[in-house]
Amino acid sequence: MSIAPALQRACEKSLEELMAEVKGIKAIVIATEDGFEVAAQVQNTAQISRLSAMASSLAALGAMAGEESRLGVCQSMLMEADGGFIVIVQVRRPDVSLIFSVITGRDAVIGQVLYFSKRAAQSLQDVAA
Repeated sequence: MSIAPALQRACEKSLEELMAEVKGIKAIVIATEDGFEVAAQVQNTAQISRLSAMASSLAALGAMAGEESRLGVCQSMLMEADGGFIVIVQVRRPDVSLIFSVITGRDAVIGQVLYFSKRAAQSLQDVAA
């Protein structure tokens, strides 16, 4: 799948801004729905391709859970683990759907992570195709 150059630049800029705004982020990956990396920043040894595939699978599960429970379209997901959190936000565009994934440590303020992740996702939705 080909990503428009303007969208690619916007994805990279979103990563930089989010890393600068929110403490405790270990990795951010923006991937296509089918799990291919568009942009990423990692502060640990996480493998980007694995994170992209994982986010794609989790987003698909969230979508099915939303439909089956009659809650509607899944907008975002939050997973809490012993070592931190994973926030997944859907970026729905007419040309391509993206998955914005943020992996944090326990020191992250989850409300901030969710707020700024959704704001970044919205800005990517608004980038001209």
